[in-house]
Amino acid sequence: MTDAFAGRAVAPVHRQGGFALVMVLAALVLIALVAGRFASRVDALRTQSLSLDEYANAKIEAASALNAGVYWITTRHGGPGGYGLFPQPQVRADGRPYAVGHGAELRVQDLRGLYPLNAVNRESFSRVLLKLEARPTMVDGLVDVLMDYQDTDNLKRLNGAEADDYRAVGLGAPRNDWLLAANELRNLPLWRDERELTERLLRLGSTSRDAAINPNTAPKALLQALLPQARPEQLELFETLRRSAPFDTGAAVLAATGLNLKGEDYMFHVSDRQRLIVWAPGMPHALQYNLVLVPGGTVSPWLIIDAQPEGRDKQSNGNTESATPFPLAITPVQP
Repeated sequence: MTDAFAGRAVAPVHRQGGFALVMVLAALVLIALVAGRFASRVDALRTQSLSLDEYANAKIEAASALNAGVYWITTRHGGPGGYGLFPQPQVRADGRPYAVGHGAELRVQDLRGLYPLNAVNRESFSRVLLKLEARPTMVDGLVDVLMDYQDTDNLKRLNGAEADDYRAVGLGAPRNDWLLAANELRNLPLWRDERELTERLLRLGSTSRDAAINPNTAPKALLQALLPQARPEQLELFETLRRSAPFDTGAAVLAATGLNLKGEDYMFHVSDRQRLIVWAPGMPHALQYNLVLVPGGTVSPWLIIDAQPEGRDKQSNGNTESATPFPLAITPVQP
């Protein structure tokens, strides 16, 4: 009986020991999971810190590129196609990329080379929209909505929109004034439903109120829309010649290419409004600055009208090796 009793007394001890072992193993697994999670978080924070540091450095490089561009265009004479010596300006204002050191990129775009959204002509603007692949049935409505937004009355065009139409879709009443920034189009009825079209137009349009276009600085797609009768080979020839040296008169263009760019619709000189686009490695998108030159300004010889993010040019793809070196080098001074 003593042996049997001893056997019965030992069994609970083995069960308690097994339970304790399971608890210890579970605790060790939990600690390992917590430690692994903590290590993962530390690695993530370290990576985030490096990313933030990289982004901060990129913003510094982009700011340097912007300052270099602004300094150049405010201290050099403007001409038919850019800034600097004529007939071959060192900085062209046609949106081509310039490398500004440390992988940063700068583009200067004369706003006279873009379509003036504050001086819309129905016929030419309709052609631009169709060139940008707008649905033909939508063109009249898009034009009417923009014109109703800009005029000072409350009379609604056939396919336009006034205060009641804005309220019906949850928008504030139109300002009945010129666009202050081109991206206001994103918040207009009908336009906000055509997002891809609107984004394409923002690259070709500006808030200029000067109806004249500078053919030297206009994108090829815009010229194709404005010159529907032009033959492809004429436009290709004009593109080749203007990239070599900008034209100074419409008569010179006519003699060289047969394109009739004479008259009040065209002006062969950069305007006082420019768009500077800067980017540096580490930035998720480029930054666009629209500015007006004011030589008599009390604070500075330029005034930034608006600034906004802009998607990177797919053709550039962050490769500044093919970009033209900017004439004003931004390099660290060696001690």
